Amino acid sequence: MNGMNAVELQGIGKMYKLFDKTSDRVADVFGADKLRFWDRSPRFREFWALRDINLTVEKGERIGIIGRNGAGKSTLLKLITGNIQPTEGSIAIHGEIQALMQLGTGFHPEFTGIENIRTALSYNGVSRKRAQALEDEIIEFSELEDYINQPIKYYSAGMYSRLAFAVSTALEPDILIIDEVLGAGDAAFTSKCAARMKKLTQDTGATVLFVSHSMESVLEICERAVLIEKGRIVERGSALRVSKIYNKKIRQEEELRLRAKEYRISKRDMGQLMEGDGVHTTCLFHLCTDNPHPAKKHRIYSCTLSGGGIEPASLLVGAPMDNDENSLSRVIDGNTFMDWDRARRDGRGYYRFYQNKEGINCHAPFQISIPAHAALEELSLSIAAETDPAEPVYAEIWHEGRYERLGALQGGYAENHFALSVLQKPEEPQPEGQEAAPSPRRLKTTPQTYEEMLETDSIYGSQDLIITQVDLLDAQGKSRRVFTLGEELVFVIQLCPRAVIPRFTLVVDIMTRAGKVVGQSFCESEELGLRGVSQAFSVSAEFSPLRFGEDEYMVSIGVFKECDYTTQAENESYCVADRAIFFSVKQPPEIKKSMGSFAHPCRWRCGERTYLFDAAGLDL
Repeated sequence: MNGMNAVELQGIGKMYKLFDKTSDRVADVFGADKLRFWDRSPRFREFWALRDINLTVEKGERIGIIGRNGAGKSTLLKLITGNIQPTEGSIAIHGEIQALMQLGTGFHPEFTGIENIRTALSYNGVSRKRAQALEDEIIEFSELEDYINQPIKYYSAGMYSRLAFAVSTALEPDILIIDEVLGAGDAAFTSKCAARMKKLTQDTGATVLFVSHSMESVLEICERAVLIEKGRIVERGSALRVSKIYNKKIRQEEELRLRAKEYRISKRDMGQLMEGDGVHTTCLFHLCTDNPHPAKKHRIYSCTLSGGGIEPASLLVGAPMDNDENSLSRVIDGNTFMDWDRARRDGRGYYRFYQNKEGINCHAPFQISIPAHAALEELSLSIAAETDPAEPVYAEIWHEGRYERLGALQGGYAENHFALSVLQKPEEPQPEGQEAAPSPRRLKTTPQTYEEMLETDSIYGSQDLIITQVDLLDAQGKSRRVFTLGEELVFVIQLCPRAVIPRFTLVVDIMTRAGKVVGQSFCESEELGLRGVSQAFSVSAEFSPLRFGEDEYMVSIGVFKECDYTTQAENESYCVADRAIFFSVKQPPEIKKSMGSFAHPCRWRCGERTYLFDAAGLDL
């Protein structure tokens, strides 16, 4: 091992056996399954919580480990601390480890705070003389002077985390591991902990491994970070760079959630908007052959859905957690039921064999999750596979109660592409002079439409001039629902008159989710040179720079016959889309101070000198 490294992980993998029957689990524990010479096929499914983890942490380094719940972060820390053993790969640790893995462990709940301090110091071999000096330091740092003689079973989570951190760092370990426990403390204590850890690394060369969902804490404490997704390290580098990538992924999920709300309101009442997820649609596929089971072995590497204006949704077959039952995109590999073999790896990457496993259901199914607003028939399925040319393998999708064939995979190694447009039903002929109704599926990928808003009673007014479509665009003209303070937000409003409209007033009304108006903008048709309109037209309302603070907002857009600013009463309307659009605003990740609910510019003055502070244009 390199003497400059505190931790070295090489090719680490951790596999758990998932049993369908308790008897199979007991037989495996006692090795009884080895006596079953007539049938030695495994009675379990493999679940790889981690795989192919390579990580080197230098002495004195503070590294953040970030990722969503269930990504494998805690499993990785348990491997490093030795609580569990890896299935494959090697681990080398140089130094003594102190680990704060979760609240409620390490201290006796019936003991007082001071008794637990003394017990912990004694257990770690600290002499009585040094322990007396450390006691005062620990109590002072934890700020628990008034509670130190109380049993810790009465401590709050924040108090417990203060005491646990103070004790662990007072021992000056070679390697300090912290898993989320600081999340129970307040911001001031987190900053205090960050300073303590920096001092440890500088004075003693201690190494810090820090797991947290708080990007602010990671940036404050760590120099470097790794991002774990589904049991693999997908990004590594400076804490700032990795946190930006992680924040981008979170914002993409938020984008989907907000779009899903818009879709849900076309089907449900406004009061049901916050109930459920509604973000994803899960597509079920399977592989099959002309016979019940394949006669040959076929390697399947990856399956991807793309197109229709969505980010590609991929399933890496054979990768860690590819069969996680809590994942919306996964291999369905029920033991003795399917024809999927175990996870493997070769020069091309992870894969599984589609082969004859005598699965009762006679196929190899998998599912891929896509955004709920995506139009299925606009997507295509790509399958990277190496199939035996002597046997055709077909890809099929479950649609309207049965499997529909998409096509055959090419023999040998190939990237196979199948258009899902085969699911598009032919349009029925319409009576002459009558327009075809829009496809409900296609409405999912379009901006908010008149039809969608009408279904939920979001539309009211005389309807002589209707709002046919509303979308939110950024400076690049991309449709979005999540914006950052200081960016450009543009409402694009499509309108269509049903009669000649002499004049009108457009209003954009932006509210918090509680219904409090935070901003209204008015525009008279004459200001845009619009008089006596009789054809469809488009109007945009640009907010640049965006000054609304970090929050979630809903929007009403109205077209009124006139606007009287001297009265609170609502004027007569042509068309109002009432609370039908949603978007959210985030602060730039590098800005830690709260900019408030509205970032108004402020001009400072002293004598002849002036300074304009503008949070929306703050350059760090």
